[in-house]
Amino acid sequence: MVLTIKKIQHRGADRIGIFCPYSAGANQKLKSIGAAYSSTLRCWYTDYSTTNYQLLQKNFDQLIIENPKPENAKTAPVAGPESRDLPPIVTSASVDEKPDDGVTKFPEKAVEKAKQEHKAEIPLAQKLRLQLHENIGKYWVFSMSYHFAVTKELLTVKGIYWNKAQKVYMAMRNRTVKEKAEKILQVSGFFPTDYFEKEKAVEGGLELVVKPHADDNHWMQVFIPPMFLLREKIKRFAMSRYSVPHGCYLLPAAPDVYKALTVHYEPEKVIFKNLLTAGYLKKENMPNQKQFLLQKAKNQVLEKIPETGRGYMIAMMDSMLAGNMSDSTIKSYGNSFYRFMRDNDYRDPASMEYRQVVKYLGGLMEKGLSAPTGHTLVNALNYYYRHVENNLNFEFKLPRPKNEQRIRTVFTMEECAGIFGTIDNPKHKLALMVAYGAGLRVGEVVTLKWADILLAEQKIHVKNGKGKKDRMVMLPYSVLVLLENYRALHPGNDYVFGGQFAGAHYSKGSVQKVMAAALEKSGLSKKGSVHNLRHSFATHLIEAGVDIRYIQELLGHSSIKTTMIYTHVTNKAINRIQSPLDRLNLKTEDKNDKKNDKKV
Repeated sequence: MVLTIKKIQHRGADRIGIFCPYSAGANQKLKSIGAAYSSTLRCWYTDYSTTNYQLLQKNFDQLIIENPKPENAKTAPVAGPESRDLPPIVTSASVDEKPDDGVTKFPEKAVEKAKQEHKAEIPLAQKLRLQLHENIGKYWVFSMSYHFAVTKELLTVKGIYWNKAQKVYMAMRNRTVKEKAEKILQVSGFFPTDYFEKEKAVEGGLELVVKPHADDNHWMQVFIPPMFLLREKIKRFAMSRYSVPHGCYLLPAAPDVYKALTVHYEPEKVIFKNLLTAGYLKKENMPNQKQFLLQKAKNQVLEKIPETGRGYMIAMMDSMLAGNMSDSTIKSYGNSFYRFMRDNDYRDPASMEYRQVVKYLGGLMEKGLSAPTGHTLVNALNYYYRHVENNLNFEFKLPRPKNEQRIRTVFTMEECAGIFGTIDNPKHKLALMVAYGAGLRVGEVVTLKWADILLAEQKIHVKNGKGKKDRMVMLPYSVLVLLENYRALHPGNDYVFGGQFAGAHYSKGSVQKVMAAALEKSGLSKKGSVHNLRHSFATHLIEAGVDIRYIQELLGHSSIKTTMIYTHVTNKAINRIQSPLDRLNLKTEDKNDKKNDKKV
């Protein structure tokens, strides 16, 4: 990993700015030495000191110092003949010729050198900070600073795309794309010659190695051959996670998991090399779903925190776990509190004054922070000061950002029918119809199991919904035949909407893509997602005259205030209202028409 470092000014002090391509391993190393990330400067930074520079040298093989001091340069005073800041001034005593009108002159050599440096053209690749990253599938991945002309020209090349999530460019690994891209970037040999060749089908003979996990015997290490299909399969395991330090996947060391692993890879005829010791696989090593999700949420937050701030975050995590908070709450509160600590250099939150915190929040809102994100941040801070600081009488009254009052997109019943009519795939159509017909969230749709559908009672049992609550909703009569036909096609699945691999449910992202494709195909000008079907469900019940309290129960809202947002003015209500101007019955005539009548 190559790092570029330079001296920067940040938060009123000198820092070592660290610029590098995205890498989970590099990020982890930087956190371990106490570096923090600046969203403003878009770089990592640490205090400007010899100790921190030596830590960077120790942890990274290659360091590029931007604008380094020449090797033969001597330490010089700020000003004077030896100064690096001011060039030596030539006076009448130091040169043979006399100064013109008493004006000081620079040495001719210095002037000539400055002219040469000024004329030297900086390569475009250096200006753009061009960096090549590890390949992803059939793409080369590279990053560069934004340049209007270059970026626009690059994206016109067929096979080059901008990845918004990772902030990188992706280029197809073929010869034509390489030649065109290097011509635009004005650099030859930037992309390697490892052109993409279609991956052959797995024909067997590949070796999959399973080892004990030295750090935690509740897990086993699984080393997968470098083939896309094989790696995608293990990613679909419910409790699979990748370990960057060990370069392998981790699975619970339970007999059922190992058996499932062998069954899943049996069609590819993979050779299993089992290096586990006798008795290593234990049934009790299999964590339940709740335990796994909580551990995953906790680890995702803690891996971002350097040692200087880890103690504060662990204290908050312990308090939230003791309070039986959900994994989503732990993740959202943890990420918000991490942002607060990072922006304040991981100092003790108890040492910060009220005005400092308010100023910090105001600065975030000034930068365009959304109101919901601001609310979550305030909730996280309130939780920390009340529960972690253990001061029950303390009330941290922070100003809450005002929510933007936006009109939610609601589809009419005719528009909903049009959306469903564009879908031919039975699975896709059924998923959207259940979301609308029962008012379910997209996460509740994909995790729906056949055991949760109570045909005799004509109800759906929604388990562990938002806020860790169960509820009962209606099962629409319209989907009964579709459900029966669909189950006959997919027997043996626990989930109603099964995923790509056995035992996994359909992903939320896939359902959202189905909705987006249906909207585009239907020709509607309205934009929306699966959640807008839930909004439409509630709005149509309001229009039908259903009591708001029943709608609250069906949607699973804790507070009636949340449900009241659906009492907004609907289209049907607007159509029934007559403008007072229309009731005046004024006869409006065009003066031009009268003039024309007179002429005739």
